[in-house]
Amino acid sequence: MKRFSNNKFYSLISVPSQAPSNFTVVASSYTDITASWQLPPENARHGNITGFKLFYRKKGSMGPLLNLTIHGREKRSKDVTGLARDTEYEFQVLAFTSVGDGPRSSVKYETTMEDGKI
Repeated sequence: MKRFSNNKFYSLISVPSQAPSNFTVVASSYTDITASWQLPPENARHGNITGFKLFYRKKGSMGPLLNLTIHGREKRSKDVTGLARDTEYEFQVLAFTSVGDGPRSSVKYETTMEDGKI
């Protein structure tokens, strides 16, 4: 917190200004894809990262993105299960603070495995 001359306090906490780094998605089975990431760069966090949101949907789908919220800054991977076999998906991730959401990452694509490819 910072005090200004009028004795009001203002928080220096804001939303992250960059997405999580090193974002990857890897098919782990016929119906599962594992997403992983690292914290945004320290100078882009603007406070304590309190969690992440992972967005995904079938590539080319016009439907809404599905959203998984991961609470806590220590958990930096998520298994997305129950997906369709041999289907390409698009993923994005963002970090958030107590103030709100940071920007989403660039889109990553991954395809679930085909039968017989494990």
